[in-house]
Amino acid sequence: MKFSSALAFLAAAGAQAHYTFPKGYSTGAVSGEYEHIRMTENHYNRGPVADVTSESMTCYELNPGKGAPKTLSVAAGSNYTFVVGDNIGHPGPLHFYMAKVPEGKTAATFDGKGAVWFKIYQDGPMGLGTGQLTWPSAGATEVSVKLPSCLESGEYLLRVEHIGLHSAGSVGGAQLYIACAQLNVTGGTGTINTSGKLVSFPGAYKATDPGLLFNLYYPAPTSYTNPGPAVATCDGASAPAAPAPAPSSAAPSAPAASAPSATVPAVSATSAAAVGKASSTPKKGCKRAARKH
Repeated sequence: MKFSSALAFLAAAGAQAHYTFPKGYSTGAVSGEYEHIRMTENHYNRGPVADVTSESMTCYELNPGKGAPKTLSVAAGSNYTFVVGDNIGHPGPLHFYMAKVPEGKTAATFDGKGAVWFKIYQDGPMGLGTGQLTWPSAGATEVSVKLPSCLESGEYLLRVEHIGLHSAGSVGGAQLYIACAQLNVTGGTGTINTSGKLVSFPGAYKATDPGLLFNLYYPAPTSYTNPGPAVATCDGASAPAAPAPAPSSAAPSAPAASAPSATVPAVSATSAAAVGKASSTPKKGCKRAARKH
């Protein structure tokens, strides 16, 4: 009995480092859990996707084909925020992708399959070459992204993806935490250029991509390459990876103080108390059947 209790305690402790994205908002009140965000397979255990060829890479849905009950209306150029349950507990990059819902579908019925996803934000580490990497989203309890003002109006899926790199020194060690929100975008100019930047999930990543097969610890990394396509921008130019503004206690729904460039959507993160940034100090992991924690 004591042995079983100890195992249960260790499992619970490991799961505390894992996270979900169950709620969201733009300018109004925070939604209920999985109200306009599709319920994810990890809504209970908070475990990650470890196989980048898995169908779970699309939206990590618990019930594929069954959308969320609501779709949230948001203005192009405004911020959208995912609420994290409980906080981002692993070091690694934050990405946001969008997919335009095709004619004849709705955000609730679109399965997100095919080369339909374009990236609107990616961040990178600070402290390269020092042995102490820090990531802008470390410890965040909310993560926000500015939707491009040049989106075409209509319904979209917005996909948040955080990649935990704490055990990514071997193939298949990266941990992906994913969710999709159903949005109806209004007031967009429709001038975004996604030519050559549309990808599919699964399909966009390989387990051997340098941004997924990455040793945080030794030797001290001097560069990092985000997986996936370049960021799609309103002027059609490729945007370089840029760190998000440093986490703060300010509400992420407010515009960021400065964007990485004039055409790259800003992203912000609200952190849990006393967690400002993640370091590259190794963390002891845990295991369960068919999935790493």
